[in-house]
Amino acid sequence: MSFIFPRTVTISRPDATVGIGALSYQGLDPAQETIIFTGIPASIQSRGSTAQRAGIPGDTKASPIYIVIIPLAYCPLGSILDRDVITDDLSMRYQVAVAYWNSLGYQCECELLET
Repeated sequence: MSFIFPRTVTISRPDATVGIGALSYQGLDPAQETIIFTGIPASIQSRGSTAQRAGIPGDTKASPIYIVIIPLAYCPLGSILDRDVITDDLSMRYQVAVAYWNSLGYQCECELLET
């Protein structure tokens, strides 16, 4: 943990068979995920929100977007994929919408998982 990366995260990948076929929607189950990295330093920042949701009861008007920044030394290129799940040190879970890598490391645009 440092001033620039004050949080720690765990990165997991949902199993490929979850959600395929005639299954009811149950959200992502942590028990059906494979942990890829754990104890990784990160910075988590809010970056606005998406447009109107689907209109299902309980939806908020917009879904906040979070940027999770992970330093270069902890996750090599290609190790974080879209749809991976990031769990922070407060047990908040985020699904990666876009994972892009630059010379400083990963910047993952994520949505908060609320199920």
